[in-house]
Amino acid sequence: MDYVFVINPVAGKGGMADDIAREIREFFAGRDENVNVYLSECPGDAIRFGKEYPIPDGREVCFVACGGDGTFYEVVNGAFGRPGACFAVYPCGSGNDFIKNIGAKKEDFFDFNKLVNGKVRIYDAINVNGHICSNLCNIGIDSIICDRITHFKTLPGISGQMAYNLSTFTTIGAGAFGHMGFPMTITFDDGESISGRYMLSVFGNGKVYGGGWRPVPNAEMDDGFIDFCSIKEVGIIKAGELIGSYKAGKHVGDPKFDGYLTMRRCTSAHVESDVSLTVCVDGEIFKSKSVDIKIIPASLPFLVPAAD
Repeated sequence: MDYVFVINPVAGKGGMADDIAREIREFFAGRDENVNVYLSECPGDAIRFGKEYPIPDGREVCFVACGGDGTFYEVVNGAFGRPGACFAVYPCGSGNDFIKNIGAKKEDFFDFNKLVNGKVRIYDAINVNGHICSNLCNIGIDSIICDRITHFKTLPGISGQMAYNLSTFTTIGAGAFGHMGFPMTITFDDGESISGRYMLSVFGNGKVYGGGWRPVPNAEMDDGFIDFCSIKEVGIIKAGELIGSYKAGKHVGDPKFDGYLTMRRCTSAHVESDVSLTVCVDGEIFKSKSVDIKIIPASLPFLVPAAD
C-alpha cells in the first residue's frame, strides 16, 4: 500500500507541519512503501488534491489526513469513491471526533508502525447535498455554534473543546433574547414527516461531535442506517435543564425530554425550510433551504491502527 500524508499546516494551533513531515520521512526511510507528503495550501485545497492525485490501476493508496475533522472532511471529499483509495487519520487538530467512534486509542493513530500494520474497516458514509459526511450532519443551533467556533479558536490558550463550549454557551445565551428554533419539515424514507420549529436536528453515521457531545448514542458506522435526533424549540431555562443530559447522550428515555425529543433511524431524509438553514457536515458549514440526506452503505474504507 502507498501512503499519502495530507498535512494541514494550521491544524490545532499550527506550527506542527515540519515536525510531522520529518517524523514521516524518518519512519518510512528504507521501507518498501511509496510515501508522499503534501501540505495543503488553503481551505478546499485538500479536496482538489484528493481528486487529482494519481492512483495507478491495481494500486492501493491510503490518504492520511494530518489535522482535525476539517482536514479529514476535505481528504475524504477529495478521494471518496476512487478505486484503490482508503483513508486514515493522524489526529493533530483541535477537533478529532471521527476517531472517537472507532474504539482505538488516540495515541495509536500517532504510531506509524501501528498504522502500517493496521486493518482496513469499511464504514458507511452520508451524502448531504453532495457533501460526503463520515460522522454527523447537524442543522440548527448546534450548527450555528460550530460556525462561530472559529472566532474562539483564535484566542490564546483556547483548545478545541473549550472553543466549542464557549461558542455553545454564548450562542444559547443569545437565544434568551430571540428564537432558538428554526422552521423545518423533515420527511423520512418511509414517508413520515415532522414539522415545526426545531432547536437542533442531527443525522448521525457516528455518535460523537463537538469534542464529546453524544446526540445519537446508539449510532453505528457500519449498520447501513442514519440515526436521527431532533429537539423542538425550547426557552432558555428549559434548554439549561436539557443540555447536560443531551451532551452525555443520556437524553434517550429521559422524561425531561418528553414532548420535545424525536429519535429514529432512516436511510434517507429531506429537509425543507422557508429560511436559509445553517448546515454543518463534519464541522464544515454551508447554507441551504433544502437539504437531501442519504446513507451510502459500506463506502468508506478506513485504516484502523493495530492494537497492542
